[in-house]
Amino acid sequence: MRATSEAVIIGNPNSGRAGDRNFLERHAEALRSGGLSTEVLNTEYPNHATQLAAGAGERLVVAAGGDGTVNEVINGLSPEATLGILPLGTANVLARELGLPMDVEGACQRILDGEETRVDLGVATDAGGAERRFACMAGVGFDAKVVGDVSPREKRYLRGLAFQVAAFRVLFMNRFPPVEITAGGETHVARFAIVANGHYYGGDYKVTGPGLLTSGKLETVLVERVGSLLRPDVFWGIIFRRPLNSSMDSFTATEVRAESVGAHVPVQIDGELWGELPMSFRVEPAALEVIC
Repeated sequence: MRATSEAVIIGNPNSGRAGDRNFLERHAEALRSGGLSTEVLNTEYPNHATQLAAGAGERLVVAAGGDGTVNEVINGLSPEATLGILPLGTANVLARELGLPMDVEGACQRILDGEETRVDLGVATDAGGAERRFACMAGVGFDAKVVGDVSPREKRYLRGLAFQVAAFRVLFMNRFPPVEITAGGETHVARFAIVANGHYYGGDYKVTGPGLLTSGKLETVLVERVGSLLRPDVFWGIIFRRPLNSSMDSFTATEVRAESVGAHVPVQIDGELWGELPMSFRVEPAALEVIC
């Protein structure tokens, strides 16, 4: 039995498949026909989705977009609200993690018929004390540079390939300073680190094994040399969707801190740039109710 019969769809009418201004309204009608009183709220500027989600109260809040839109929404959700997802982005990592249909019609039906469950969230805290929740992962160093290097044009025309193209460009044109990752009194040194809340990464690539999203822990995967990603065993493991933690050092913890002395190292949160080191990360167990 759904806890609420009221829903709101939050999306960008000028982005991707939602570029047709009637697109979201058509799918709102599908939810209405299934018994949900549904309102469509269009975003107008960055982080507007966070504000709109904060104003949605205890309603079912449907994030219509990619992982960036989902991230904005979860950073505004009331603790009593439930999240639904219409996967319209490039990677749709959280939607894949939850086993949601990748077609919008199927995702609408899942919102109507699916079960509500609670999953963990990660929380990043920067040096100034600002916090940002994340559903999927935080990337320190290399992949944050990749995220910053991908242009909107590349995303639009190359879709998922845009990040692969940018990764090779960044790999051969940048230096990567050492990063110190501390947890449980132990310090590890790496050139690239992924602090994962789930096992998918950048689409259907895998960072860890399944089950992390409800484990009450984050898993940190350490890459000592970024060039090691091109080692045959690692590269082909990535291509064939084997978890990266099987070929790289990793550990689980409830809290992690990352810093790099004398260097500017960027951080990406759920596929969007968010500040630079030093930064700490912690898990909030069962913090999000979501339909899957």
